[in-house]
Amino acid sequence: MAVIVLKEALKELILRGKWKKPAHGYLLGQRVGQSLFIDRILILSWPQLLRTSTLLEVEKNQRREVLGVFSLNSRRGQSSQLLKPLFLEKIYLNLQATPKNELKPLGRVVKFNRRFYFEPLKRIILEMEAADE
Repeated sequence: MAVIVLKEALKELILRGKWKKPAHGYLLGQRVGQSLFIDRILILSWPQLLRTSTLLEVEKNQRREVLGVFSLNSRRGQSSQLLKPLFLEKIYLNLQATPKNELKPLGRVVKFNRRFYFEPLKRIILEMEAADE
């Protein structure tokens, strides 16, 4: 599975990363074959994004699938709250901003085999700006 973060979503993540404050939210986009294309993010509080009603309302309102959850510059340990049926086959993208204002991603997918667990993502592509923009 490949996760591709497209320009508009990446721009917002980079901007938020510059502030060095924690942020959480949904990764929105679409599945194409074995690839997930993230074209938008939606900032939410951690407790809010864990609610089934929030996920369903966002998908209906945005007309995009919630592909997963991201955490930017956040504390560790929260991700275990994603190990439940609502997030099955969804990704968790943990992003840390570097001193050079770049994002360092670590991605995992929620899986189930008699118990919920995270499987590492093998490929995360952050789409870069074109040289002429």
